[in-house]
Amino acid sequence: HFKVTTARFANVAFSNGSLPDGWIHRRQKQQPLAAPSAVKRYFVSPEESGQICMLACILGNGGEVFFPKLGEDQMLTFSAICDDFVKAEGLKKVECANDAEAKAKANAISYDSEEYPVVYFKSDTTGEKAYEEFYVPGEKVNMERFMALGVVEETTRRDMNEVNTFFTELEGIFASPEFTKAEVVESIKRFIPNFEHEEKGKNLDQKM
Repeated sequence: HFKVTTARFANVAFSNGSLPDGWIHRRQKQQPLAAPSAVKRYFVSPEESGQICMLACILGNGGEVFFPKLGEDQMLTFSAICDDFVKAEGLKKVECANDAEAKAKANAISYDSEEYPVVYFKSDTTGEKAYEEFYVPGEKVNMERFMALGVVEETTRRDMNEVNTFFTELEGIFASPEFTKAEVVESIKRFIPNFEHEEKGKNLDQKM
């Protein structure tokens, strides 16, 4: 037996593959920037995410989960971060009504232009969680142990036989050439009762 600890730290700002990281690449290619306008998230820096993991390893007991103590007033929208990114680039945003307008403006601007097209939209893709949370009902949480970190000291655990049965069920679903996403979702819901999935018929690959 050996100690295992984990960390939950929300979104790592500008990490590889993230939406803010994509803005950097789009800016280099002179492509318009896009972001959801109402989605709020917690963010930590890459350095902070590493620090939380390290502290969990050093100070945590087996099975505990460390997370940053952040208030709702510290949540940011992606559109607000995009505004700051454009300013940091020394540019002035030109907010467009839709993707087509943003693409047209991007094609028309010169490389030395001081304006840059952005488009902000309401989130309408599957898998976008409505809000951010570091712990759920049923978990024992200690908010007094550390000044800047909360600790989930006890969480719901499943018997390994149940876990193996769940994986076997999923493998059976995936083995069928005609399997559907709905079958996978229902299987996960049976295993994780508080799992909520809202199907919207659109994914991020279909967005600009």
